[in-house]
Amino acid sequence: MADVGTFGLPEHVGGSESDVRLAGELITAWRTDGMARISCDRWQARKVRDAVEASGGVFRQPAHLKSRCVSDLTYAGYSAAGAVETFAIFPDVPREDVRVGAHWPGHGPVPWPSMEYRRTMRLFTDELGRIGEKLMRLVSIGLELPDFETLPALTEDGWHHMFVQRFPSGTHELSSHGLLMITVEDGTLTATPGELMEFLTGGRLRTTSLEALVHTDNELVMTYFHEPAFDAGLRPVLDPAHDYVHYGTYLTDVFMRRYPQRVTTQRIKAEDRLSVLATLSRRASVDA
Repeated sequence: MADVGTFGLPEHVGGSESDVRLAGELITAWRTDGMARISCDRWQARKVRDAVEASGGVFRQPAHLKSRCVSDLTYAGYSAAGAVETFAIFPDVPREDVRVGAHWPGHGPVPWPSMEYRRTMRLFTDELGRIGEKLMRLVSIGLELPDFETLPALTEDGWHHMFVQRFPSGTHELSSHGLLMITVEDGTLTATPGELMEFLTGGRLRTTSLEALVHTDNELVMTYFHEPAFDAGLRPVLDPAHDYVHYGTYLTDVFMRRYPQRVTTQRIKAEDRLSVLATLSRRASVDA
């Protein structure tokens, strides 16, 4: 990690000469090292500190309080597997939203432990979303796509989400699903391509397997996933291909396999919500 390049992002990515140069350097870093560090300004660094402090307070709560933060509608909320604790943050979809009423899998309100935590983490994930959007434009430029809005268009109203995790000391594997990951560890932001980036680029940018080195049981690792819209249909952007992925189906499968006993998974099965995904997938394939 010591030799991984650090990149400062511009206020706006518009295809200037400096943007083209930065995009090429970013693509080279990802293809060489599989990752790139992103430098933070002082306001971004403050949001990182606030998110870490607020999340630490959540994990320090008694187990009977943390365990209430679950939902059978969404995979957002608290979970524990052995000594590993996770608070997952997904789009906060109100119960009256038409998608909840239509039984879209994984859609529902986030079971926040407090309004203050909600406010802090929304500010932080919004900031990471802005970073993710800039990176999508830079990737489009670096890959010399005809339109550098190609990838940002896929992630407009994206199903962005985050894992906030407390691990015991040691080395732990992190998830590499999705399009783009931004990992926050020891106050440092690291951007890496995910499985869907490899799919979209025909292997030009490959998935990076990530590990977190945790020194004490009180350290937190946060992984933000900058994603396509839930109902998006995806096809490779570089070479003509018949391959197709429906994002909502892909992600639901990832989480159902990861959490087979979770109440959210059980409700998806009991109410045959996978049939809703099949309909969404067929509809999205027409426009993909």
